[in-house]
Amino acid sequence: MQTLRPEGYAVGIAGNQPSATEHWLRAGGASADIVTSSATLGMAKPDLAFFRALCDLCGQPPRRVAYVGDRVDYDVLPAAAAGITAVLVRRGPWGVLQSRHADASAAALVVDSLDGLADRLAALPG
Repeated sequence: MQTLRPEGYAVGIAGNQPSATEHWLRAGGASADIVTSSATLGMAKPDLAFFRALCDLCGQPPRRVAYVGDRVDYDVLPAAAAGITAVLVRRGPWGVLQSRHADASAAALVVDSLDGLADRLAALPG
């Protein structure tokens, strides 16, 4: 995530979590511009409203936001439906299993790690 900032990207952490997770991340020194949770937002993935709220927090239109997640059903499909660049990360058990999901092709990118993500995002059309 730290390589994204020098390339001009804002970094956020958001997911289906209790609000205590936000405090834990901040206290642990998470290097993010935005830290939020479904509890704070009052909505959870895969609700499109969750992804629209993230765009509002970023102050950016959906086409200028990327969402990285390890699930097709809760991350990739709803992010793409909201007009956000969906990135599927094949990391951990869900990421590996979900990369074989029939709808994994809805992701604009499929990555094995966040290394080089800035370059991969910059190379996308549009």
